[in-house]
Amino acid sequence: MEHSVSPEGEKFKIPDEQDYKKEFARLEKLAKAHRKDGQEIVVVMGLGFVGAVMAGVVADSTDKKTGKPGKFVIGMQRPSPRSFWKIPLFNRGISPVKAEDPEVAPMIERCVTKKKTLTATYTYDALKLADALVVDVQCDFLKQELGNLRSGHADISALEESFKVIGEKIDPKCMVLIETTVPPGTTEFVAYPLVKKAFKKRGIEEEPLLAHSFERVMPGRDYVKSVRDFWRVCSGINEESRKRVVTFLSEVLNVDKFPLTVRDLQNRGKQLPGHHPGLPGRVERLCRNERGGPHQGHQRDQGAAHPQQHDFPRAGDRRVLPPERRRAGALVLQAPPGF
Repeated sequence: MEHSVSPEGEKFKIPDEQDYKKEFARLEKLAKAHRKDGQEIVVVMGLGFVGAVMAGVVADSTDKKTGKPGKFVIGMQRPSPRSFWKIPLFNRGISPVKAEDPEVAPMIERCVTKKKTLTATYTYDALKLADALVVDVQCDFLKQELGNLRSGHADISALEESFKVIGEKIDPKCMVLIETTVPPGTTEFVAYPLVKKAFKKRGIEEEPLLAHSFERVMPGRDYVKSVRDFWRVCSGINEESRKRVVTFLSEVLNVDKFPLTVRDLQNRGKQLPGHHPGLPGRVERLCRNERGGPHQGHQRDQGAAHPQQHDFPRAGDRRVLPPERRRAGALVLQAPPGF
């Protein structure tokens, strides 16, 4: 029997097939009850240092007109031996992340045990219940040498697998918000093709409602405020997703004091945390040079026929890196010469 062990040493049995059935029945019952109360069902995928707190922020939000909770949040974490322990602790109201910010632990406890607007689960079937899905799956920039970005790469393998599952599970009307820090072009050229392909297999003709607003968390005593009370940039892959993400963020963040910046284009210039602010633009120029043509992303809002017609990295693309540097899950983030 396999177990997951918490940092405090408590053991939790990894769920089996029967556990999955009971768990989804529990979630269905909760979702039905909260929808009856007029609440939107939000699934946060990934309960790491970013996802756990984002789940709490969304669950702690209230309708600005009525003052009542407007969201019921399901935090979802895959049940690996390394991280399954987060689920049972979360459902006791115990934060799975230890933070210097004194607001984190009380917020999660309040939402789970008092407001009843937050629960955690291990089943991907939770995605079937989502009106909105927030993706906080890790995407690490891996350095091969200290101080040398040219030998590093972004590992998007976990994200690629997540997008495949998302496409297989979600309702086509579910808005998918990517918060994970990702390389430029990921929403349009990695997430979109993977979700669209899964939709096609399911016989779904609707366009995926993909949006992004990358987290800018600042660990420390103001960690929660850096999520809730801070400026955000957001956009979507089409007009409907753009409208949906603006509405969603406006309902859960302090946009009165920190207004949203809504972009018309896709994520062409996301800065990687801890790296030079000019890197995304330089990466884009590198891609442009290596692929033999200018980036045509601006045509997306001018009637471009399909995202995959753009001359930009796509899902599974390894061609920008030379053969000796190609890795599974590595996406187009070799820094240009002289960087």
